[in-house]
Amino acid sequence: MRTERLSMIGKTKALILVLAVVFGLFWAGGVPSSQADQNKVNEQLYLKKATYVGMEVCETCHDKEYKEYKLSSHYRAFVKNDTTGAEGCETCHGPGSIHVDNGGGVGVGIINPKRNPEICFTCHTDKKMQFRLPYHHPVLEGKMSCTDCHDPHGIDARPWTATSEDGVNQACFKCHTDKRGPFIWKHDALKEGCTTCHQVHGSVNDKMLIARDLNLCLRCHAVVTSPTFYGHAGGRWAEGTCWSAGCHQAVHGSNFNAHLRY
Repeated sequence: MRTERLSMIGKTKALILVLAVVFGLFWAGGVPSSQADQNKVNEQLYLKKATYVGMEVCETCHDKEYKEYKLSSHYRAFVKNDTTGAEGCETCHGPGSIHVDNGGGVGVGIINPKRNPEICFTCHTDKKMQFRLPYHHPVLEGKMSCTDCHDPHGIDARPWTATSEDGVNQACFKCHTDKRGPFIWKHDALKEGCTTCHQVHGSVNDKMLIARDLNLCLRCHAVVTSPTFYGHAGGRWAEGTCWSAGCHQAVHGSNFNAHLRY
């Protein structure tokens, strides 16, 4: 009986140890969380056999992308890797020799950042951390990619965003069409862009807001700009935020009320 008990304790400890190792590897990124992640791992292993060919070779087939890239923020920011020789297109798409030897083709022997955001995270490490916050766009879950909002080749991209100069909000409006309007009365914050109120990669606050409750509104509606704000809203603060206390519910814009109440 004692032997059986010791054996059971030993098996339990072994199971706990295995689970701890697997759990640790999962959070460290060592164990794929899905088949999609496994495909990414296989892709990386496959491309390790490839060598760098230089972005001039890319130009022979991708003339349009090459010209746009030469005018983009990414091109101006890249630094040639003296160890690997990576430069230009291959800093993001990986070494291109296998891709070239196979005659090109979509996804053939080349890294596609649209399917593998880890390439973006190589430089943008802070964004990967933001995507791990409680409220975030589902990039790590594979439901969308960085390129859904950003154009890495864009020649008219705003500095450090890779979103178009056509408008700060255009990337958001592609999905959030109901927030586009037009509205007869538009919240002035929209003129500065969605990022005035939202942390677009991830946030600890619901709806990816950059601040909680009234603290968000007070960023603009402080005493200096709205001297009657405290007296007007003070009685309602206990009931909720400005938009959830039954007042300014149309926070993006309204066609019925100049105070964004409906």
